[in-house]
Amino acid sequence: MKQLLTIILLLGLVITSQAQNPTFSPSSFTAEDEVTLTVDVSNTPMAGVADAYIWIFCNPDQPEGLRGDGIVNGTWTSSSSAARLTPAGPNKWTFTFIATTMFNKTPADLKTFGFLVKKADGSAQTPDYKAFSFDPLVFVPSMLRVFPAIVGANDIVSVNFDRAHAVSTNEQRMTPTAALITAWDETGTQVGTELEIPVRKLQDQIWIATFLPLGRFTAPVDHRLSKLRYRFKGTILGPDGTPQNITSSEAEITLSNLQ
Repeated sequence: MKQLLTIILLLGLVITSQAQNPTFSPSSFTAEDEVTLTVDVSNTPMAGVADAYIWIFCNPDQPEGLRGDGIVNGTWTSSSSAARLTPAGPNKWTFTFIATTMFNKTPADLKTFGFLVKKADGSAQTPDYKAFSFDPLVFVPSMLRVFPAIVGANDIVSVNFDRAHAVSTNEQRMTPTAALITAWDETGTQVGTELEIPVRKLQDQIWIATFLPLGRFTAPVDHRLSKLRYRFKGTILGPDGTPQNITSSEAEITLSNLQ
């Protein structure tokens, strides 16, 4: 009996030593916030590897229809370069993401997420780390909205048109086809020319366009991107039934954490 108890105790110590809980910065976050996870893969099959990749998924504890994989995952036997983790010390890795962009879902659809760390070819992996909850998001719906709420010039930005909250008659009837984006530096001078990004329908009444400000606009030397302005263009049916081109009102995004 004493030997059995000793074995059970040793097994418990092994399991405890293998349990390396990931940490998050900030420690609490919504689905719209940028968050950096740090994971220690010591005492897992990924200990000592030179390169590590994330395999991330949402709503693992929710019904099948709400679950999803991260857009960076690639395939199990060939991880994408976007899934590569950043070294943070011996057997420690970090990864930064925004859930609404990562999972291509609205904040209301995102409850929890999980992930594991793997080799690019899937030949080794950690156990699943799950499920971690998003803080609830409280917001006032509007026709024009940006994700995440706080945006830097080097962040992936999503702008949204929600026809359910359109104000004018034309906006209530419009079917968006593209987002029109302009950028401005800290002196109030426009940077480059207006950018046109095709939209996709996210859900009923909502269209979305996603882009990276610094990937599309280059500020002059010694200047920086300070703000963005965006509107949507689209079509409505005229009195004779033919499509007519219109544009929505405009909204402004102030950029933070500028480099």
